[in-house]
Amino acid sequence: MRVAFVTTDDLDALGTEDVDRPINEAAFAAAGIDLHHRPWTQPANWEDYDLVVIRSPWDYPERTPAFLAWLASVEHLPTLMNPAPIIRWNLDKRYLTELGDAGVSVVPTGYATSLHEVDELLADEANHLARRDTPAEVVVKPTISVGSRNTGRFAVEDPAARALAETIRASGGTVMIQPAIASVSRRGEVAAVVFDGAISHGLVKGPILDVGGRLLGGGYQEAVSATELSAGHRDVALRAVEEVRALAEQRGWVAPGEHLLYGRYDLVQLDDGSQALLEAELFEPSFFLQVDPGAPERLVQAVRRRALQVAGQR
Repeated sequence: MRVAFVTTDDLDALGTEDVDRPINEAAFAAAGIDLHHRPWTQPANWEDYDLVVIRSPWDYPERTPAFLAWLASVEHLPTLMNPAPIIRWNLDKRYLTELGDAGVSVVPTGYATSLHEVDELLADEANHLARRDTPAEVVVKPTISVGSRNTGRFAVEDPAARALAETIRASGGTVMIQPAIASVSRRGEVAAVVFDGAISHGLVKGPILDVGGRLLGGGYQEAVSATELSAGHRDVALRAVEEVRALAEQRGWVAPGEHLLYGRYDLVQLDDGSQALLEAELFEPSFFLQVDPGAPERLVQAVRRRALQVAGQR
């Protein structure tokens, strides 16, 4: 069995290292699966693989048209996971609106395609937060982003919040504005990693954003540890998993009853103690396999099952 994990040759985009890569290489080798990491930017015979799994094409925000063109060129492959229409949908974080409309608890989010709309959203957040006993802070980011690029946490009246929005708009992006969730600055985000519709493992990603648009520690560093998911975490994550599956099935992106091969669902605790979805990463999330000794094997088996399933349908 030959499997391709799609990545990038942009070392700046990859950062220090794809933390899952050495774990994947060891686990797939132990299972007798020939695993190749292939950049999407370089020619490849994608048809030669039993499964083509989108993993770390982390330069797509800077090269979105080129990435989408590449995606269209491989869309016909039944071996492509996750399917191309899901990736196009998930690439822009406005998908959160659809999941919220479907009943998933999501972090309140506003979107702006003009600076006038940015000003309105900031004013609305200022008024809303002023009525609550919490710091009046917001997070500003683009709808197409990875690794907290062009993302900042600000006091709502800080001119730097609008300045970041101006930068995002100047590059043609859509601006997202969310209230800064207090629990994130204390503990961080909890994530549920899902393979074939079932939760594999949970983890905590420590705080990254500092007030004023800075990154804690002066650079992008993810402090990750294992955690036991609470019933609330599991409920919101699995509701999101099911709504994504239902939406994909309704639109003909997956077969009836078929789950996506993988996804990571990032969750935060709101001020009322409930859990909400911050992001559903369905085509390029780190799985942080190091936090659970059984996670690499669960991924290997999910990939093997899907490759055999696709082969049987040809």
